[in-house]
Amino acid sequence: MSRNEQKMPSALLYQMIMQDYEAPLDKSLSYDDALFVAQSRVIRRLATEKPCVIVGRCADYILRDRPHTINIFLFGDMKSKTKRVIAEYGISPAQAPGKITQVDKFRKEHYFHYTGRQWGDSRNYHATFNTSMISITQITEIIKNIYENWK
Repeated sequence: MSRNEQKMPSALLYQMIMQDYEAPLDKSLSYDDALFVAQSRVIRRLATEKPCVIVGRCADYILRDRPHTINIFLFGDMKSKTKRVIAEYGISPAQAPGKITQVDKFRKEHYFHYTGRQWGDSRNYHATFNTSMISITQITEIIKNIYENWK
């Protein structure tokens, strides 16, 4: 989904949506709204089938009433985020801060549009972690421990 969300053919997107009998459909859905409905359907289905990790996509909101769901928010300082996007996405050091700011702005607007909530507000999550201080490996172990002791 994430790999194709910007270039998914409308026919395929609407076919995915039409399979979601829970979602009220209307032919005037914008592309973004249709994509959100399709993503919501996939997220709900995955969460029903087996334990899974879903990154982003307003999943905390979509699964807000689902039992045994742990909602986590990860954040970091600009220095750490810059280092990560340079290493993982090959963005130049000069372009990285601007790209990060642009993506974070989009995430904030998207999250608010579809949830009515503020992106990154700790009240929307069970836990938040600063990845500038705690490694992803450590965070994974903490979440695993929470999940195993929560059942």
